[in-house]
Amino acid sequence: MEIVYDLEDIGNAANEFLEYCNGYRVFAFTGELGAGKTTFISSICAQLGVKEIVTSPTYALIQEYHFAKDDSILHIDLYRLKNIEEAIEAGVEDCLFSDKMCMVEWPERAMLLFPPETVYANLHLLSANMRKMIVQLPQ
Repeated sequence: MEIVYDLEDIGNAANEFLEYCNGYRVFAFTGELGAGKTTFISSICAQLGVKEIVTSPTYALIQEYHFAKDDSILHIDLYRLKNIEEAIEAGVEDCLFSDKMCMVEWPERAMLLFPPETVYANLHLLSANMRKMIVQLPQ
């Protein structure tokens, strides 16, 4: 599936993404620096009812956001990791195999840790305000 969206209409794109990916819980977002991975994840969180401010967990690696009654989203950023061992030590594998929804930026840093039912989304810059995302559901 391909979603092309203007940043002013990112909420609708996030809703479309959530509808298309209904039933999945691990999402891996790839794309160059500045492609809008954190912005899109922030919009997904807003659509789900997260009230907290969503920022990139580049230094914390893992950030948890709460919505609904007892539901939460784990936002994971692997950009700073040097190898898969650092991801394991940080608890990334435990997060990916938990029952929580996981949104992961820079998954290519630890691809071997991801479960087979991971949804992959690749973001591309089309212009300052336009993005294209290619979403691949598990086989």
